[in-house]
Formats: sequence, structure tokens, C-alpha cells
Amino acid sequence: MTRIIAFFNQKGGTAKTTSTLNVAAALSERGRRVLAIDLDPQASLSMATGIDVAAIDLSVYDLLLEDDITIADVALPTSIANVDIVSSHPDLAAAELELLNVLERERQLDHRLRDTDLSAYDYVLIDSPPALNIISINILVAVPEVIIPIEPHPLSLMVLKRLFDTISRVKRLNPNLQLTGFLPTKVHHSSRLAADMIATLREDFSSVPLLPLIPLSVRGAESTAERISILQYMPKSTVAAAYRDVGAWLEGSTETATSNE
Repeated sequence: MTRIIAFFNQKGGTAKTTSTLNVAAALSERGRRVLAIDLDPQASLSMATGIDVAAIDLSVYDLLLEDDITIADVALPTSIANVDIVSSHPDLAAAELELLNVLERERQLDHRLRDTDLSAYDYVLIDSPPALNIISINILVAVPEVIIPIEPHPLSLMVLKRLFDTISRVKRLNPNLQLTGFLPTKVHHSSRLAADMIATLREDFSSVPLLPLIPLSVRGAESTAERISILQYMPKSTVAAAYRDVGAWLEGSTETATSNE
């Protein structure tokens, strides 16, 4: 069964795009087929996977606004083996206004996912915008799982209450929505602040799993600029190893869920 997971945090700078990219690459290395969906108007994930955003005919914008456009119409191969993408486009920034008059505007992504045979993919990974808007709500209404990339910083913890309030309200529309875990990113292992923040996450949110930590590194940004994953750019780096650990963690949680069914 295809797992659909959103990397979601309304705060910017938490490495949502980098994590979506590199977790997709890590799962690809494990022989999994992945569909990435870029729902950030900046289209950073799309560009990082080798898509020429200016040259594409259809994007996620068309998918959300046009009833006759399907995921199969929009999905494109990427620079990562076994990974396809539904590309974003700057036009997506206008979608919020255009969705205002659409019936069930908060369920457009949900409808598209439900109407598509996703059996060719083991995972659908969704990159979310750094905002709480109608696109964000579409994501939370559509997905069964959310991973929260979070930088171990006091400001990151301060916005969690609003995020949890939003998730709680959206559960009225999507009762199956669950928090798969926190993904600590940009972790400076020698930083006392980072250690304290991670300890606070464990203590204050003890019911939420903590995924493998992603170390602070400029290599992730460099690989994105090169339009490849860190696993391709520096396969033996600590960051690449950390994202492989995240991939293995997700695979382990899949096996656990399957064995409990």
C-alpha cells in the first residue's frame, strides 16, 4: 500500500524541501518508487530534481484548478532514479485566490489523490509551503501522515502550538491524520542549545516519535544548488548517512504497521 507523507511546518527555514528531496533519494536507494509533489510556489524541490519549471506545460497548479487534469498527466521523471515529481510553478501563488470560489476547495488535493491509482509508487512525499493557507489545509486534509521538520531552536518550538492547533482542527475533516514524528534538522551536535531543544521535544511531546537527527551542513544547500540530492552529491557525507537513516526508519515503521494489521 502506498504511504502518503507530508513534510509540513508553517515555519520557513526548517529544511522541508531538502528533507523531501533527500528522503526520496534515500528511499530510492532502497529500491522504492517515490512520487514527490511540490506544493510550494517557490518550486525549489522541482528545480532541485532537475525540472525546468519555466518550460513545463502542466504543474500542480493545473492539477488543483482543473478537474480534467490527473496526477498521471502532470508527473515527470526527475534526476533521481525511481523518483517522479508533480512539479510546482510560481503560478501556484495565485491558487489561493482562485480556489476561493471552488466547491470543497480544501479537498482538491484529496480528490486528485483518491482518483489516482498510486500503486506504482511505494511512497508519495509532499513538500509543503512555509505558511498556513488553503494550500496547506489541502495537504493536511489529503494526507494520512505528517512529518514535522524542525530546527532545534526556541523560535521553532514557539510555533508548534499553532501547528498542533491547526492539525487538531483539520482532524475534523481528516480523522485519519496522524503525526509520524519530528525530524530534527540543522542539528549542531556540539551545541548545548540544540541538545536542550531536542530534550524539550522529547519531554514535552513524548508521544511523538523522533526521527534520526540531520546534522547541520552547508552540503545540503550545495547539492540543491547543483540540482541533485545530497546522496548523489556527497554520498559518504554525514548528512547523506543521516537521510539514509531516515529512509531506514520509515521502512521500519512501514514494516511495523504492516505486521500490526
